[in-house]
Amino acid sequence: MAPGKTAPRLLQDLFTYDPRHEERAGRNLLTSAPPQHDTKAPAVPAVPYRNCRHNLLVKQEQSLGLGPDGEIGRESAYRIASYCSKCRWHVDVLVQHQSGTAKIKSCGKGNQEYALHHFLYHGEDGSNGSDRLEAQLRPRTYTFRCSAPECSVEVRISMKPPRFSEQDVDTLTNQAQLRRRLEVAKRIAGERADTVMARRVDGPDYLNTYLQDSLNPTKGKARIPLLNKKFLKTFGRDCDSILKRLGFENRQEEDDDGTLVEVWYLPKPEEPATTGATLRETIEDARYELNSIILDIPQSERVNCRHQPFDSSPARPYLEKALACADYAKAQGRETRNTNHEEDHPYYASLGAVGDFDDALILFAFSRQSALDIENKSYYFECLQDLAAGRKSEVLGMQVAMLASKGVTTKREAERAYQYFGIDPAHAGVISDDHIIGSFRSRLSDISLIQAEEARKQLRVLGDVRDNDRIRAEASGSIETYEQAMAWFELEHDAADDFVQTMYSLKTQDNPAELETAQKALRVIADHRQSERLRNYLKFGTISEPEMDLGDAYAAFNVADRSVALDPAVLESVLSTYDIGSSERERMERACGLIQQDQSQRFGNQPSNSTMPVMRRNNYPLETWPVGLRNIGNTCYLNSVLQFLFTIKPLRELILNCEYRMQDISPEALKDKKVGRIAVTAERVVTAQKFVRELRSLFERMITASTDTVQPAIDIASLALCKSDNPEESVQSPQADATKGTDLGTIDGAAVYGPMLPPSAEQFTSADVPVGSLINVDETNPTDSDMKDGDAEPITPADSVMDDDTAARDHDSTKQSKPNDSDMPAPPTRPPPVPPRADPKPAIKPAVPSSTKIGRIEESARQQDAAEVMANIFDLIRCAITGDSILREGEQGDAIKDLFFGEVTTVMEKPGGTEKAHEFRDHFLVATGRRDRSLYATLDEDFGLSEIEGGGGSRYDYVERPAPIQIINVKRLQFEKGEAIYDRSHVGLEKVMYLDRYLAQTPTLSEDQLLELRKTQWAKQKQLRELEAKRTKLQTTGLEGMNLPECLEASSDYINNLITERSEEQGHDAAALISLPTPPPELSDALQNSAVDLATELSGIDAQISSLESEIDNVFHDCNSVPYRLHAIFTHRGDVKGGHYWIYIYDFQSNEWRSYNDESVEKVVDEGEVLNKEDKIRPKVSAGVVYVRADLAEQYTQAVCRQPERSDHQETNLDIEMKDFLVDSDDEMPALEPVDMTNIPVIEGVEKA
Repeated sequence: MAPGKTAPRLLQDLFTYDPRHEERAGRNLLTSAPPQHDTKAPAVPAVPYRNCRHNLLVKQEQSLGLGPDGEIGRESAYRIASYCSKCRWHVDVLVQHQSGTAKIKSCGKGNQEYALHHFLYHGEDGSNGSDRLEAQLRPRTYTFRCSAPECSVEVRISMKPPRFSEQDVDTLTNQAQLRRRLEVAKRIAGERADTVMARRVDGPDYLNTYLQDSLNPTKGKARIPLLNKKFLKTFGRDCDSILKRLGFENRQEEDDDGTLVEVWYLPKPEEPATTGATLRETIEDARYELNSIILDIPQSERVNCRHQPFDSSPARPYLEKALACADYAKAQGRETRNTNHEEDHPYYASLGAVGDFDDALILFAFSRQSALDIENKSYYFECLQDLAAGRKSEVLGMQVAMLASKGVTTKREAERAYQYFGIDPAHAGVISDDHIIGSFRSRLSDISLIQAEEARKQLRVLGDVRDNDRIRAEASGSIETYEQAMAWFELEHDAADDFVQTMYSLKTQDNPAELETAQKALRVIADHRQSERLRNYLKFGTISEPEMDLGDAYAAFNVADRSVALDPAVLESVLSTYDIGSSERERMERACGLIQQDQSQRFGNQPSNSTMPVMRRNNYPLETWPVGLRNIGNTCYLNSVLQFLFTIKPLRELILNCEYRMQDISPEALKDKKVGRIAVTAERVVTAQKFVRELRSLFERMITASTDTVQPAIDIASLALCKSDNPEESVQSPQADATKGTDLGTIDGAAVYGPMLPPSAEQFTSADVPVGSLINVDETNPTDSDMKDGDAEPITPADSVMDDDTAARDHDSTKQSKPNDSDMPAPPTRPPPVPPRADPKPAIKPAVPSSTKIGRIEESARQQDAAEVMANIFDLIRCAITGDSILREGEQGDAIKDLFFGEVTTVMEKPGGTEKAHEFRDHFLVATGRRDRSLYATLDEDFGLSEIEGGGGSRYDYVERPAPIQIINVKRLQFEKGEAIYDRSHVGLEKVMYLDRYLAQTPTLSEDQLLELRKTQWAKQKQLRELEAKRTKLQTTGLEGMNLPECLEASSDYINNLITERSEEQGHDAAALISLPTPPPELSDALQNSAVDLATELSGIDAQISSLESEIDNVFHDCNSVPYRLHAIFTHRGDVKGGHYWIYIYDFQSNEWRSYNDESVEKVVDEGEVLNKEDKIRPKVSAGVVYVRADLAEQYTQAVCRQPERSDHQETNLDIEMKDFLVDSDDEMPALEPVDMTNIPVIEGVEKA
């Protein structure tokens, strides 16, 4: 909630609020919270000097609840109508009980708990003006409600501008205008005109008389001829608009002699009983204003006025009684500031109090603000602490001490705590608790015990400020709950026992001093889960093999539905793939026995060839739901790409009808064929056409399959991931030399690889290193990867099992593995999962490059990055088909080029002139800059103005011809100081993105107009960079957690203390002080002044940065003529060592998102899952996004294209669930030969950038 204010504070703000200067002041004095006081910044007036200090006078006729003597009655609603005699604004305060609520207990005198109303702002009625002046002068009504739970009082403050504008007053009283009016009167009336000019007071005086007559109508006084001497010279025709606005009517009538004359009739207001915005109220308001206007004219000029000005009663006493604050307890010796130019200390306004409150009311205001605005509780405590010192109050001082003992901290302490951990306090609202805890933990291993205690102290402060038990527990070092224990191990709550055991080993190995804490955390987890495995590990140092239950048995065979009959022959076939005598074979045999026993009890002894129902992965009708794609080995990213391509309708139709577009491979036909500016060979065309035919076969199965999933052919993966024109060639692994001595073994001749080692890793794999151990992979640097472009950065590995999702898939096998007590592996040097361990064998085959398709896929997946897979597929399709045209530089024009490629122009401003370079791009590549940003911000940086290397000028890009389907890839792998860093920053995506700002021209803006907007943005971005550099300079010092102003202030305090100590000790040990230099007294003041100046400068820079960022966002605010709609998001979860890919695709036909995760295709219920940032230790991130031009979105995409075949004999359940094991034709996966699997790490996908 927001901060509020007590009734006296509300009144004080009301008497100083001036709507006319609200925009210039930058805030609404009445409704917005006062700015937080900064003792280091220059003092800011609480009330802008232009504001009118209102002198509110009661309008008796319009007030409700006032007795005849002006006393407040005992009604349930009061309306105090008033106007300011200075600025003439009208202020109505309506005090009533909220509709629909019963009055239980009102605040005020007699209420011990709530001695005053404490009001919260609840909104504004009224519309904004069309321009700045009209917005300033518009009527407005603000609603406030008491925050006390048992009080239903509501206050509505209505403010209306004067009935007479300054121009109106000038028209009535300006002597020059009156003189001209007399001359016009003489021309109109001739000799009948008056010869004496009207006085300044006559206009307001006569008008006041007319309005009084209209309120009390008398026969014969309702008609005023224009030629009336006094009327003509005083009002003439210049005041027609004023008169009509007040209800006067102008008519043409026949005089007694038959001539037409112009006359005015007085207004005809409603009866007094009528309420609301009426003509009577307008006339009454005008009379009160005319009274003030007349009083502003000197007494000497008011002689012989028809009506002497009347006096009205001040409104403040009535307002105080209506708001139940007429007799609140006041501090002795302190006076109310009222509306004079003296001001209370800003801390009073922050607490919603006024300076004459007694101590009890100050505490009351503090408690209400703290309860309703918890985020700023530390600031309110700082206000209370300083006011207690300033007022020298024992009561407040005692309360401050009690609150401090309970952990309440001041804003200054909170800021120091944030800065201690390198966090800008201004960004505290967007910093997560996990980030703070992570910063704390990262420091503990590098600091002394004394420094660690200080770090815990600062963390404790942040725990109290954020009211977060996790942070408090981390600061205390205690582990009492399951959540605390899992957080200490840096694991998600559902992590498997094997993960916990691995993290326990890592924690205790890295820091033996934390052994006791690790044991306690492990004990808490074991007790919470009732895990005998963890208890055994804690007691004996090993996890024993648990008894297998029926659920584990089915899970081992990847069977999700136990109610479906299984074919025993298939179970035996799967079992035959495991080595006889291995621990995995023994585990699978136990699982097979349990399943056969359960199947026999459920279905009896069914023949293996009986017709059985097909096992389904979801409940959607086959014809309405896309199929999933099974992972055949590090192919989760490829599966995502295939799913995306299938949804592009023109591409899908091209592939399904590819035979009509196949390229002739004769030399004549290929003579001029270029793809990617490279001549295409016949061999490349043959390979490409094989890929396209395989892709056609896959697309056909995705359309007609009678199952929920299909398996891509091995050749699709082989061709898509292998760069060679001959997919049968062995892929030369860059790790070949490094892995020769690792002795990890092979599977069907395919080398089993651990993490990619650097080129020099060979020296570490000597006989001294245990077989199968992991060698400090965190210190390795993949510098041996081939770089596609000189300046390109590596992208996250295409696939590996080092992530949450894949770990879950491997859990069934991992948790069943049985360690060998005689040959325990060294603790891993990276996070879990723990690689499966099997029984050792005497002989192990050396690792050799694979010659099988599966091996090549695994090795290619390691060497391919995400963008290369998509580019390779595009190249294969383009090589396979005939072109439609020939583009620049002989490039083939075709459907792929038309759909996915845009033309980008690079403009280079060099000393010798302007150069332009053109290129086709199938994607944009952006970076987040290691911080959460919008997609627009990343693209702005990619297309923005930058310097050419070597100082040869500047360059920028724009899109000459945008692609209908625009792919945008995000660089996630960065390098800092030679180390790979995974960037998990969130990229904010819009469902509709407008490409106007990146185009050469748009339907609404020319090229020159767009360039001018870009230049405006570049200028602001340059200013922003300069300000950020300046801020960084002021914030960066040699002392962590302190900026430059704070360092200077600390130095000033130190010198002050040193001088004081010198003066005190001068007489005690003068000899010892002779050799020490004495700092000059003026040095402390100079440092203090510099600190204040720099703090002010730093605060100003922050304000400028916020303003500039807002301006940059708004430069292209109105550029929305080229919309693109979000279609797909390639998503990744992992780190630099690997991860898992899946894709979200939006179905424009059914208006829903789906998640495609290998075999699983699920409906996304909450769109926030797709677009919002995930709050996890390792959140998923977008690795690539796809937008489709809005007018083509439904025409070019079709997420569901299904015509499932129906047959009498459907595939059996295991045909679906275990197709990975039983495949036929050319895609058959070769049988795995026996191999020793002791200490084998998981296979990881490693890509080059």
